[in-house]
Amino acid sequence: MYVRLAAYLDHRRRHWPTTANPHLFVHFRSATTSAPVGHRWINLHLGPHLTIRALRNDRLLHEAQATGGDVKRLGDLFGISPRTAYRFTRTLGHPDL
Repeated sequence: MYVRLAAYLDHRRRHWPTTANPHLFVHFRSATTSAPVGHRWINLHLGPHLTIRALRNDRLLHEAQATGGDVKRLGDLFGISPRTAYRFTRTLGHPDL
């Protein structure tokens, strides 16, 4: 998944280097606005089994692991409450991760 995400981010930088769109995914219509891409675009490009929620949770878990469970950093980076951030930091040391 990291390879695909890195390839997409490179594609985004090359095609829309000055976009002000804050969303991760953009296409030729949304690059000039601040609107997100639609669910149809997501399903066509990511597949029906990879949802935005799953992708966000994956990024939260990765950041929790990378920062050693820094609740404040998670809250600042993802705009979540300390309580929610703490839920993700409890995954540290889990044998499946």
